[in-house]
Amino acid sequence: MVSAWGGYVFIINLIPLHVFALLIMGRYSNRILTSYCTFYILGLILSMQIPFVGFQPIRTSEHMAASGVFVLILAVGALSYLQGILSKSDYKSFKYFFVWATLLAAGAVFLTVVVLTYAGYIAPWSGRFYSLWDTTYAKIHIPIIASVSEHQPTTWFSFFFDLHILVCTFPVGVWYCIRNINDERVFIVLYAISAVYFAGVMVRLMLTLTPAVCVLSGIAFSHVFSLYLREDEGGVGGDNSDEDSKKPAAPVQLDR
Repeated sequence: MVSAWGGYVFIINLIPLHVFALLIMGRYSNRILTSYCTFYILGLILSMQIPFVGFQPIRTSEHMAASGVFVLILAVGALSYLQGILSKSDYKSFKYFFVWATLLAAGAVFLTVVVLTYAGYIAPWSGRFYSLWDTTYAKIHIPIIASVSEHQPTTWFSFFFDLHILVCTFPVGVWYCIRNINDERVFIVLYAISAVYFAGVMVRLMLTLTPAVCVLSGIAFSHVFSLYLREDEGGVGGDNSDEDSKKPAAPVQLDR
């Protein structure tokens, strides 16, 4: 995807957002640590092999969130490991020190990134990304971006003509996912909410919303069908017919 479309930045920020949300919700596990570290390291190395990308993954502001979550989850993993080998009293005192040290280190890293951005070593957000947060930015500062039809805000008619009835059904899927939340459903909910926002800001980002709408609509239809099309064990009248077949036949009386 890195070699085909610049929209990979959406994915490289969505996955760290998912991991960060899981950490905030207290859903950390070694599985999340292993999967995210593997994804980040392999994705970083492989994306840097593409000629026109080069060192952008470590020198642009769009990728800093992924790096920050990578460091954060390593710190949480180290703290979780120490919890298993230290006593409760030692762990409590060490945790207090560790949390403050982590906050100070995070603040220092943030200030370093800001300084390097102003110094020109880290590229700031481009005009297209600024226009996602401030819809009037492109019209004021970069009119050529605002003049492209793909960069215009999406109308309600476009949502309906592109998604049809799924516009009404996918919020039901979001509700089902929130009601029975788990790690996977946190991802699809975050994906849907962020994609709806970005698709409303820019027409071309309707591409990022479509997969989430299809998945969530499938979840909604699955729950509705399983509720109303549930097959009874004996069918209509099935139990009565079985009981009647087990009863002994009444004797036949002949008239004299």
